[in-house]
Amino acid sequence: MLVGRWYFFLFCLALLALTNQVSATALNALEPELKGLYIQSQQQPATALQQIEIQLGTAAEPLRQAQLLYIQAQLQTLLVYPEQALESTAQALALINATEQPWLYHSLQLVRAFAFDLAGTPSEGMTAAEAALQYAAQQQHQPLFLQALVVRGSLQLSLVNYVEALHDFLQAYQQAPTDDALLSKGHIAGYIALVYEYRREHALAIPYFEEAVAFHQQQNSPVEVSIALYGLGKAHSQLGDLATGARKLQLSLQLAESAGDDQGVAYAQKELAAIALRQQEPNQAKQLLLQALASFEEANNRYMLLDTQLQLGRIALQSNELAAAANYLQQAMAYANPEHMPIQHAEVQRLQAEWLSQSGQADQAYQLLKASSQRLAELQREESTQLLHQLRAQYELDSRKLENELLQKELELQHSLLNSQAKHQRLLTVLLFGAIAGSLLLLFLLARIWWQRKRLHHLAHFDSLTSLPNRHYTLKLLQQQLRLASRHQYPLSIAMLDLDHFKQINDQFGHTTGDQLLRDFATECQQQLRASDVIGRIGGEEFLAILPHTTVDAAAAVLEKLRKNTEQLASRYDAPQMSTTVSIGVCGFSGYDNADTLMLNADQALYQAKAKGRNQLQQTSAS
Repeated sequence: MLVGRWYFFLFCLALLALTNQVSATALNALEPELKGLYIQSQQQPATALQQIEIQLGTAAEPLRQAQLLYIQAQLQTLLVYPEQALESTAQALALINATEQPWLYHSLQLVRAFAFDLAGTPSEGMTAAEAALQYAAQQQHQPLFLQALVVRGSLQLSLVNYVEALHDFLQAYQQAPTDDALLSKGHIAGYIALVYEYRREHALAIPYFEEAVAFHQQQNSPVEVSIALYGLGKAHSQLGDLATGARKLQLSLQLAESAGDDQGVAYAQKELAAIALRQQEPNQAKQLLLQALASFEEANNRYMLLDTQLQLGRIALQSNELAAAANYLQQAMAYANPEHMPIQHAEVQRLQAEWLSQSGQADQAYQLLKASSQRLAELQREESTQLLHQLRAQYELDSRKLENELLQKELELQHSLLNSQAKHQRLLTVLLFGAIAGSLLLLFLLARIWWQRKRLHHLAHFDSLTSLPNRHYTLKLLQQQLRLASRHQYPLSIAMLDLDHFKQINDQFGHTTGDQLLRDFATECQQQLRASDVIGRIGGEEFLAILPHTTVDAAAAVLEKLRKNTEQLASRYDAPQMSTTVSIGVCGFSGYDNADTLMLNADQALYQAKAKGRNQLQQTSAS
């Protein structure tokens, strides 16, 4: 099937919703910091991927790495990078245990199933979807059960099993809440619309697309609105309302551009090209298609590569450019899997027959056209429109009955639980006292081991006086930040900071006062700098600050404020003649410097600050 962008994005959002609703018997939610990062990523998913990659470079615990990879894979699926998503989920699954973290395990498997679908092999994801569905049913885990239904339905859709797909989507739609911002009827409506879109029943798809657009506009989610508008614009244009279709698609394109969603832009360009072609503007259509093709090739989006090559082939045939048409159609056939995409495979054959006819090979053209027509007729017989309509009507009629049955089952379950609790209470009381003693001993041993590991890690990486990263760890963090800045081409600045006349402070007011000044200065640095910045102690009274995503001028402004605040530290001590000042040298990363060069440039700037009288900041540009 030519898969739309709809359900890939909905899948990512729905998975996040599960983090708030799973059983507390195992890992059941992302850490608050990571959950906040994922929610913010919906505005700029490409930027969020860079932030996650930075955190992966510093994450030590395997479970935290797995959660970061989980979010990374969801965003890669959203941006239609299936190969990267498959790699991320494979790495995450290697870090966890399916028995100890069943929710995370099955959630990762569902992401992986979607990645297989994007890569053009939906059958490879079906086993994972079935396993997650079975687990959720056994655990009576409603959110995961709904998500597994949606995943399985999406895979069935790509496998041209429309009845089974609609069955799963309608079941999920019936049981989904109406007021959940992440997994609701408004999201699942888009999946139902896809069934009708792929059946080319666009009039039936429009109400569901409109429901999704209204929901996402209410939630003020621009990326989701962009995707919903894409489906709505495509449906209108297919029904002949080209003006409305173009307007919706232009809005979708603008929202995708503002969010940095390159694939979203490409999808809108492809559909706008189809409208231009119907308006007899082949040159404009070709230009839009070539722009979209570049984005689809970068993401290896097989479905859209097929569709784009088909449209370029049609344009070439209309222009009698037979050599170009043969090339486009040959590439399209390479993507048209006859098992997973039978309709598109037949369409490629039809265009190849047209090419043969224009090339003077009428007999071969006739045979190929006959074969493709027969295949299309078989597909239409297998999936009748009336069957889909009847299935939809049946679910609507049974909705009230299903709701009553669910309530009755819930009452029966509660009654059964009460009886079971009464029977097992006596046994649990006997076992409880024995388990408490063993559990306490085990917890004590585990806590002691954890505390010792944490203490050893802290001693090896942090300064005992200021609790800042020590010289070795600070330089290691500098190397990591340099690699990231070089890879992603963002600015980075470093600064050398030296407390002025610190030896005189020790000699005149004592080492206790000097040590306290070092601790107070370290605290001031942490308060002035961002959480993403690094401040480490690399010498007695010498410190190194690393400011990623920061130009030299911006870094100088922050550090100048720190310098002024340092002057006020003297007021904290009972020493009227005591002066607390700092000299600072700032340097920017040019994109090619190594750590030694940067530190040398910052040290030279610090030397200039001291030579000019101390208590000042000197900066150098990127070398």
